[in-house]
Amino acid sequence: MTLAFACILAGFASWTLAAEILRPQGINFTTDAHSAASMYAHRDAAVKAAQFGLVRGDLWSEAAFAYGNLLLTQVRNPSRPEVTLVAQTRAVTELAITYGPHDSRLWLLLAANYFGFDWLNERAAASLRMSYYTGSNTLAVLPARLFLATQSHALQDDDFQELVRHDIEIAVARKAQFSPAIVAAYNNASSSGRRIFEKALGALDPSMLESIRSGTENR
Repeated sequence: MTLAFACILAGFASWTLAAEILRPQGINFTTDAHSAASMYAHRDAAVKAAQFGLVRGDLWSEAAFAYGNLLLTQVRNPSRPEVTLVAQTRAVTELAITYGPHDSRLWLLLAANYFGFDWLNERAAASLRMSYYTGSNTLAVLPARLFLATQSHALQDDDFQELVRHDIEIAVARKAQFSPAIVAAYNNASSSGRRIFEKALGALDPSMLESIRSGTENR
């Protein structure tokens, strides 16, 4: 009995160690284009480590970040991301969510995957909601989430508007950190998104609203 338990323990240790050896270092969630491109170069190694880890959600999350970080930076550009990147990211991210449904970063990656494809708008909105529900105060996702959410058709829903306002409130409270994110989101927001910004900023920081408006008018 003791020998059998020792063999099982040794097998488990070997499995864990092998996954760690295959695991590329330094992969995490980011919206920095340079870092995203660097991590994307290690996507195959990240997927292999996750496949070997089988049910390890942390490894599948890293594999999704290796793909999805680059996608997040591309949805901020006028042109659509490459179709191959979108398809590959979606496949890995959906698998990662299976093992880590509590991770708001993964739901945001999935929303970015659907973003810009009109026929998938409802899926994008649903994924954005899950990003809020699983991490309403997760600062790492706030800039990209605010950027996407203020362009979403889901803004027609009052509950979704409250979720977006919550992000704006956090961003204003940490203005030194999130001012660029607020400006970028406002400048790219839909008419509904801008109205939410203007109402929230008008109450929280009128001078910031005036500054953003002036900058937009002078572009």
